Amino acid sequence: MGEYFRLLKGEFLKQKKSFIWPVVVLTPLLGAFLSFCNLFFRYDYLMSLEHNQGHNSWQLLLNQHHFIWAFLLSLVATIIASHVHYLEYRSNSWKQALALPVSRANTYLAKWSVVLILNTLMISGNSIYLVAVGKGMGFTELLDVNLFLNYTAYQILAITSLIGIQSWLSTSLNNANVALAIGFVGVASSLFFAQSEQLAKFLPYAHMIYTLPDPTINNAIALYYGLTFGLIFLGFGIMFFKRKEIY
Repeated sequence: MGEYFRLLKGEFLKQKKSFIWPVVVLTPLLGAFLSFCNLFFRYDYLMSLEHNQGHNSWQLLLNQHHFIWAFLLSLVATIIASHVHYLEYRSNSWKQALALPVSRANTYLAKWSVVLILNTLMISGNSIYLVAVGKGMGFTELLDVNLFLNYTAYQILAITSLIGIQSWLSTSLNNANVALAIGFVGVASSLFFAQSEQLAKFLPYAHMIYTLPDPTINNAIALYYGLTFGLIFLGFGIMFFKRKEIY
């Protein structure tokens, strides 16, 4: 485990001066700002709609915010996964990194963990910013803590499948930009495939859409299929990386 944590620390040092940190902070801020503008100008109208009857202000905020955020988070998660691996290709340092007496499995796992941690920070930041939006708008209802905790946890579990497949693609393809392009296509098509639960179960890019804690949403897709595919692709990635030839 000591080797893994040393590699993890090294991965974070590589990101120290990259554009990733501003992206991690600003992405949830952008999403929260868009939702604030939406509710600021349309709150009364949205609350009057039939399908919003029975929802309190916090539920309305999440419902309005979710689909923008699910799309935005998935795009940025794809960029982060590609960037973490792109650094090695750009500096041509794969040979040097793999020549060190360290486990390839730990090397891959450290990169995967960095991507997961950065996404967890974005997801957590999103929830914090949304609470700030609700407080700033003067919601009279008590904050539904369980609603936000569930929303945060569902997203963290669901995002593992996207991280898993993008990390695998980024190491299996010699050009990280190709993996990035595949990820963009997957995210762009996710809304279409998410219309069918049977298809969405097997598409990691669509799992985020099912993380909204709402009776009309099948959260099992995010929880079980998201985590399962995340672990499967993590295993595939480690096995492939152990055998990968670096030129």
